Amino acid sequence: MDKYKILSLDGGGSWALVQAMTLRRIFGDIPGREILAKFDLVIANSGGSIVAAGLAENYKPSQLEDLFLNESTRKSIFSNLGFTQKSFITRITRLFGIGPKYSAEAKYQGLMKVLPELSKIPLTQVPALIPGDRNTQFMVTAYDYYRNRARFFRSNMKSSSKTANLTNRRKRHVPKNPDPATFVQAIHAASNAPVNYFDKPAKIDFETSRGIVERYFWDGAIGGYNNPVLAGVIEALSNGIKGEQMHILSIGTGIKYLPKQDVFQSAYEELVIQFEKPSLTRDLLKITGSILSDPPDAASYTSYTIIDPSLPAKSPRFVRLCPVIQPSLGLIDNVPTWDVPQGFSFPEFRDLLNLEMDAIENEHVLLIKKMTQLWLDDQTLNQPIRNDKYLRCLLGHNTFGEALLDLKKWLV
Repeated sequence: MDKYKILSLDGGGSWALVQAMTLRRIFGDIPGREILAKFDLVIANSGGSIVAAGLAENYKPSQLEDLFLNESTRKSIFSNLGFTQKSFITRITRLFGIGPKYSAEAKYQGLMKVLPELSKIPLTQVPALIPGDRNTQFMVTAYDYYRNRARFFRSNMKSSSKTANLTNRRKRHVPKNPDPATFVQAIHAASNAPVNYFDKPAKIDFETSRGIVERYFWDGAIGGYNNPVLAGVIEALSNGIKGEQMHILSIGTGIKYLPKQDVFQSAYEELVIQFEKPSLTRDLLKITGSILSDPPDAASYTSYTIIDPSLPAKSPRFVRLCPVIQPSLGLIDNVPTWDVPQGFSFPEFRDLLNLEMDAIENEHVLLIKKMTQLWLDDQTLNQPIRNDKYLRCLLGHNTFGEALLDLKKWLV
């Protein structure tokens, strides 16, 4: 039975540097299209979609790293709103840490500058750029602002999951919509996080039988696809691929796990979950942060179950790679205690825990780079598919090195 290979790239803003460094460690510093040629389907959201598009633009992983490490490039995408661009209400709410900080229009201009070839051709034409005979297809997740539902930009217009094709199969004929969005327009939609990040939805003009139609989008995380792997699995299933054929490489951008404060003692109070009383401001911040993450690991676990319902302790066909920011449990004076993991000072680790997805200052990006390097060198842990209350791996790979061994069995 032929292997069907899926590359899934999480969102995460500037934390997508993790993905660029990971790809370089796995494949070496080869042209991006050679990496993409190893996969049948590439699905991505937000920061991950920038990485996917960078590979399609034929950037090498080292060049992708430079995109995130270069301060002027980062700030061309995360372009701060000027004082006059902020509404009166925004100026007030920003005093409480709530409200947009960046210009959506400036982001779009920055993406076109970074990805010049992909800004000129429809997403449907991108597979033709990829060498080999796999006919690599692309999906980018977004959220339709007015329809209040997830939206998928596809290169494969013949996909059985595409709404127009489902309509035709049900004999409910409607005028065809060619969906001619460029890759850059799709990325613009997928990377437009709301509330605390960008000032307005991403606007895309579509050519239809009725003329030019404007559509507006937020980040795909709003639809539950910051980790887009499940959407990729469903896409494959709907097009006739069996679960046992699927081989998945899912790369995250870092995830934070903290234990409860009532399990073991902690060397620092910041290393455990603090049970604070709910409040409007705290709840708003919590909600806006949670929609851009995957705290219950639902997408990974559901996909893992679909491709192998026996739920093995680790499956070589599902490799989840993502550094975990979590304290380590050890003995201090013979008492089990949560402490800062090896390789970090307490101030560094505290800063990592507090960093948002739009970390654009040099010291913060360099801290993400250090975290990634420690993880790649097996000095910190990898995100499991499922863990227990003590943050121990129950399903999945415990370290990057362990995961890489299984990945090499079918990919490299």
